[in-house]
Amino acid sequence: MTAVVAMTNARVLVLNKNWVPINVLSALDAINKVFKGRALIVDVDTYGTYDFESWVMNWTDAVQTAKIASDQAIKIQGEMWLKLPEVIVCTEYRGFGYKVTHRKPKFSRTNIYRRDRNTCQFCGKKFPTDELTLDHVMPKSKGGQMVWENIVLACASCNNKKGDKTLREAGMKLIRQPFKPTADDLKRTPVERLLWKIGRMPPKTWEQFLGKMYWNVELKD
Repeated sequence: MTAVVAMTNARVLVLNKNWVPINVLSALDAINKVFKGRALIVDVDTYGTYDFESWVMNWTDAVQTAKIASDQAIKIQGEMWLKLPEVIVCTEYRGFGYKVTHRKPKFSRTNIYRRDRNTCQFCGKKFPTDELTLDHVMPKSKGGQMVWENIVLACASCNNKKGDKTLREAGMKLIRQPFKPTADDLKRTPVERLLWKIGRMPPKTWEQFLGKMYWNVELKD
């Protein structure tokens, strides 16, 4: 595996100046932040922090004596090694989290799931993404269109019950009328965004930094 590929595939947890998790970056992006002085690398065992030069010097001998796994380090210059960071901490007050955009939301499957919060719009229960489907409130066979105001999430049971019927024919009601959302309606909270970036299987070395924020928050999808 080349150095660039390794740095692109590896993930690094980002902490703000108060050591609160705020983002996840590729190792390549994380090392770039450290090299520019915008962050320091955190030793996950000692909690010590290192700038780029001191991190390289600290691990050169360790790599050569096989104290770390070969896939955790890359050769960057001749015989010089760099251990890929697992956690970095920002040196800037605001850090570098997520950019806020104000573009008009795209009518997409992802945004429908966000708008409806992975909740069946008939029974009101939350489900994993793969257990929900898109349902036409007014069936296509009766002129229903594929637009924000006519598409909702439905679980398998409710979808089967409704079938190709109108709400009245099926004797069903929506918990909320479908609507065209704004960017704010689809915006994830900082915690939701971080959970989405981290995924469900974070590295063991991140657990001490994530703590209750990660493990006790209800999963949305």
